[in-house]
Amino acid sequence: MKKLILVLTIFLLNSCAVQPPQQTQETTSGPAAELMAQADQQAANGENAQAIALLERAVRIEPRNGYAWLHLAKLHFDSGDLNKAEQFALKATQFAGGDKVLEQECQEFLDKVRLQLKQRS
Repeated sequence: MKKLILVLTIFLLNSCAVQPPQQTQETTSGPAAELMAQADQQAANGENAQAIALLERAVRIEPRNGYAWLHLAKLHFDSGDLNKAEQFALKATQFAGGDKVLEQECQEFLDKVRLQLKQRS
């Protein structure tokens, strides 16, 4: 009986353990994050082609960075390439890694892209 209580106590304590917050890909630093920041500036200046090139480099450096894929998808959407926008948004979803904010952003963006695709056909 004492063993059962001990096991249940350990189980309950483990299930209540506080997990450190996951570091999102948006907050990473390094070359990919720097390229993403540069891409944001290029896009703000209306230079989507240059911004896309920078983000393509960022995803080559960090291919599992869901935020970089979503940024890339949005730029393709703004450039009118809905097929690439959808493709890259799906990649972003694939690499969301349990990041609920990114998952929600991806789903909302995919809904927007698919509505546009439907209206075109």
